[in-house]
Amino acid sequence: MRGLVFSDTHGVIDSCLRTVRKIKDVDMIIHAGDVSADAKQLAEIFTKIPVKYVCGNCEYVLSPSELEFSVEDKKFFVTHGHYFNVKYEDSYTTLLNKAKAVNADIVIFGHTHKPICDVREGITLLNPGSVKFGGTYGVVEIENGKLRAAVLDL
Repeated sequence: MRGLVFSDTHGVIDSCLRTVRKIKDVDMIIHAGDVSADAKQLAEIFTKIPVKYVCGNCEYVLSPSELEFSVEDKKFFVTHGHYFNVKYEDSYTTLLNKAKAVNADIVIFGHTHKPICDVREGITLLNPGSVKFGGTYGVVEIENGKLRAAVLDL
């Protein structure tokens, strides 16, 4: 499974479109908020690729603020991050506590516009940064039961 992870697009999806078209075998797109309407647009364009998304702090839409799902026995927790103090806790304690509570293997979030890909307490933390304000995105791959994640430049 290969998933592309975007966040904080804020109405700018041209580079997302180019990235999805350039990467082979994309199985899923995950959008970590700001703006979920951009995720909906991606879903309308790439009708054969499932798009999962949450809303962010800069929007007032009826999209979930948290999402949990599993892929190949790996549990994902997706949130924008503004309810979990991600701008104020370098240790991401609040976010990690939530991840542990839902037994997540990976937490995907945004909000800070700063990319991070790290493993803490056995949980992968992935913030792809901001498409609009940083020009980065994330990739999550699961192969033979092993989860890998990375942040890349658009």
